[in-house]
Amino acid sequence: MIQTSRLQLLPCTLQYFEALLHGNEALAQILGADVPEQWTEFPEMVLVAYDKLRNDPSLLGWFFYLALHKEDNRLIGIAGFKGRPNAQGIVEIGYEVSTAYREQGYATEMAGTLIRFAFSHPYVTKVIAHTEEEYNAAVTVLQKSGMRFAGEINGREAGELWRWEISREEFEAR
Repeated sequence: MIQTSRLQLLPCTLQYFEALLHGNEALAQILGADVPEQWTEFPEMVLVAYDKLRNDPSLLGWFFYLALHKEDNRLIGIAGFKGRPNAQGIVEIGYEVSTAYREQGYATEMAGTLIRFAFSHPYVTKVIAHTEEEYNAAVTVLQKSGMRFAGEINGREAGELWRWEISREEFEAR
């Protein structure tokens, strides 16, 4: 578990995934927390992520985290990594905050925490993220987290994407 001042990021174990596949009530019971109906805009990702972790249990910790709001005791989104760092020490972060909790700094808190977690491992050299090719809230979050624009990439299904990154040297200089 990763703690922030307002959030708990719980590694989504197979047990949590399996509860989620049975519905929000099953997950709420296992977590001892409120799991609202619309806690994610991408429920289809749950099945994909579950299958990925089931096939590679070593991803736990470098993968999918459930974001629990401490004070409200409520699931408010997800955060995590798209897998372990690669051979060059690069790891990609991602996050989502449910609509009711947006524009309150939670995404910035998640992104900053993931970056700190990644760089707490000496073999991580760079943290990256991708956004749509437009200036939006996700861009602001990454900029506030110390990431810089690193160029455009051609995303397979999404068209053009922007790449954001922060190196260990940049992180340590902050």
